[in-house]
Order: sequence, then C-alpha cells, then structure tokens
Amino acid sequence: MSRRALFTAIGGVALAGATLADVGVALAGPPVVPPAARRRAIRFLDAMLAAHADSSELRLPQSYADQIGLYATGFTYDAALAILAYLDDDRAESEDRARLLGQSLVYAQQHDPRYADGRLRQAYTVGPYTRDGVAQPYGFVLPDGTVNVGGAFGFTGSGTGECAWAALALCALHRRTGDDRFFGGAVRLGEWIAQTCRSAGPLGGFTVGTGRDGGALARVSTTQNADLVALFGQLAELTGDRAWLALRGGALRFVTAMWNPVRQAFASGTPDGVSVEREPMQLEAQTHAWLALADLDHVGSLDTVSRRLTVTDTARAPNSVLRPGRSFTGVTVSAASRTADPAVEIEPGLPRPDPDAVWLEGTAQYALALRLSPLGPAPGADGLRTLVAAQAQLGADQTVGGRPLPAGGALLAATSPLHVGFVDSGYYPYAHVAATAWYLLAAAGTNPLGDARV
Repeated sequence: MSRRALFTAIGGVALAGATLADVGVALAGPPVVPPAARRRAIRFLDAMLAAHADSSELRLPQSYADQIGLYATGFTYDAALAILAYLDDDRAESEDRARLLGQSLVYAQQHDPRYADGRLRQAYTVGPYTRDGVAQPYGFVLPDGTVNVGGAFGFTGSGTGECAWAALALCALHRRTGDDRFFGGAVRLGEWIAQTCRSAGPLGGFTVGTGRDGGALARVSTTQNADLVALFGQLAELTGDRAWLALRGGALRFVTAMWNPVRQAFASGTPDGVSVEREPMQLEAQTHAWLALADLDHVGSLDTVSRRLTVTDTARAPNSVLRPGRSFTGVTVSAASRTADPAVEIEPGLPRPDPDAVWLEGTAQYALALRLSPLGPAPGADGLRTLVAAQAQLGADQTVGGRPLPAGGALLAATSPLHVGFVDSGYYPYAHVAATAWYLLAAAGTNPLGDARV
C-alpha cells in the first residue's frame, strides 16, 4: 500500500476535493533546522547582496558563486526568493534588505532600456566583471539611469515564472510594509502576464513568456501556471477586483487538466498549447502544484516523486564530485535526469552529468511540500536532514565578487553536476541564492505559494 493509500484508509476520511484545512490534518513536524544553520544561511544571502554594493545603491544579489562562471549575473527569480526568505527572518536588517530588493525590482520595471509595459527580465548584470579581457564596469544601474540588461550570456527574455515570483515577493512586501510602490509593481507584473502571456491553444493557461528577442513563446508550463494560481489569487485579495479571480481560474483549469490520476502525477505542460507533454516527469510540476493548490486529490504526486525522483549521490556515482564517505539522498529535477548519459557533457565545454546528483533546490521544495502534506518525509529521504548536512559539508572555498563566502552558509544548487533532462542545461555544485532561500522557507514551514504554515 502506498503512503497515500494508507493515509486515505485511516479513519475513512473522504478526500474528494478536500484540502488540508477542510479535513484538519495534524502535521507532524520534521527535524528542526538548527538556528545557527539558519543564521549562516541568512548571512550567505547578505554576502551575495553586498558583493557589488559599491557599484550601485539599488541592486540585486549575484545569484551564484563566482566559480560557476556566470560573472555578475542576478536572476530575477533568485532575488524574489531572497525577499521571501528575508521577510521570514526576525532581524530588523533582513526587512531592510527585503525592502531594498523590492525597490530594485520596481526600479527595473520603470527603467528598462527597451520596454515600459511592466515586465521584468530574466536576469540583470549586478556588478563589474571582465570577460576575455573586456571589462564591464557597471553595476545594476547604468550611468544613464537604465538597468543593466544583457550581460555576458544575454538573459534578456521575460519569463512568466520570473515575473510571477517577483510579483509574489512584492505582494508580500506590501503586506508587511503597506508601501504602495510594491503593490503597484505587483499589479503591473500581473497585468503584463495577463495581457501578453495568455495561451491561444485549446488547453488554455498562460505561456512561459517571451524570448530574448521579445517574441512570444508557445510553451505552457504546469509549474508556472501553478505559480499564477497563487499570484492571481493574492492580487484578487489585495485589490478586491474579481477579474483576478477569473485569471486565477484559467491558470487553475490548466493545472488540473495536467493531472493524470493513473500516473498520480502532473504532466509538465504543453510545448504548443495543443499536445500534453507527459514525460519526462518534472519535480517542480508536482511541488509547485501541491504548494499552490494543497488539494488532497493530488497529494499522490508527492508519493510519485518519492518513487520516481529519489536519488542518492555518493563518490562512487559517475562524475560525482563528492568526497569518499559522503552520501546525500534527495530528489532530482526530472525522470530524465536519472538517465542522463554520463559520457556526454551537459553543454559543450561543461562537465559531464552525475545521474545520481541531488538537486538541492528541488529537495528544499520537496521537503516543504511534504511538511505541508499528510505524507511526511519519505523513508530514507528526509529532505531537511539532507539539506542541513549539505550546508555544513559542501561548498568550501567559493567566492562572490572575488571575496570568500562565509563557511557553512550556502546551499549549493546540486551536490554534483546534474542534467535537467528535458533541455541541454544543468545545475552545478556552486553556492546558489534560490536554493538557500528555499532551504530557509522549508526550515520555517513557510509556503510562498499560499498562507499555510506548519
């Protein structure tokens, strides 16, 4: 009997259409992350935000340690997660830093060098760097007052996911501070998504946004529509405008249409608005959908994650970078990550993948989803234990802006080089802002896609 079936059998609870609040589930808390570990994680976020403070008063954190080779790139998604993690911290300076990040995102909306429609870019250049002997001397804000887009790798697209997470963070800031600038920024982002990203395909929902050239993309993602269920719901609450509820309904219908009761999993989405992409199974389609919907009819997806996406990385795994004697159990990005060819580079010139690598950011998401479900930690895969150990043991001798990062603070993106499986891209064992922020949210039991707390 699966853990879902076992839960259903206990007490004969009728679960159809139920949520955790409806049935009054008592959630058993997993092991508490030590306060010292949480303080070290927050100090890591501080270091990433301070790395380029001299180059611009308004700024975003550098997303990864220098060693990944992305130079001074700050991803919008990472900045949004940092805001949410800061707002969950009890230091006064953490709220100040969250405000700074929110002000920087709103500034980027208002000072884009090309667009004036409320969108944000996938990433920004947040500090000086030199590449191939050519210096880029500026920070987040250029001398002409516009924000520094493009960067070394041209992350100039505007993704629905990045914009949704930025808007969620701005909503949280508005609720905390009452500052209408944050509220206005969130509304503009929601309006841009509603006006620009609605899918014309028969499956409905909202597309993944626009590409580098500003052109519309056709793909519709279950993960991102789950994020929009949360965002549009929050905007409806904050504005009192029922039009947001209609938009939420459109995102919700797409997510629930992706549910397969036989597989007990959500499909990843559709590449064209017409055909459903059932494989490879993707972790975030399950975790984001659960966090946004918290519908017990879909809780089996978390059990499916345990069965299909659990991995254990050891020094014996192909291309593992772990030291002998170390072992980490968690989850991976997709079912295809587990079958990646260890003889083929993830991308040309980059490392070969370890099919057993643990995606630490995803493991933090999954740990939080389990905390907010009746399932509890999967046997042998207690995500928070893995994350505490990874924080303490991995990531030594990494830097940001050429300065050493605090020891034992960051969570790495992955334990070893990891192929995402469905595109030629990967995650690597370098300190990462979003992974660390998700860790802090999981440790606190804070659901960024809802109001539930453990």
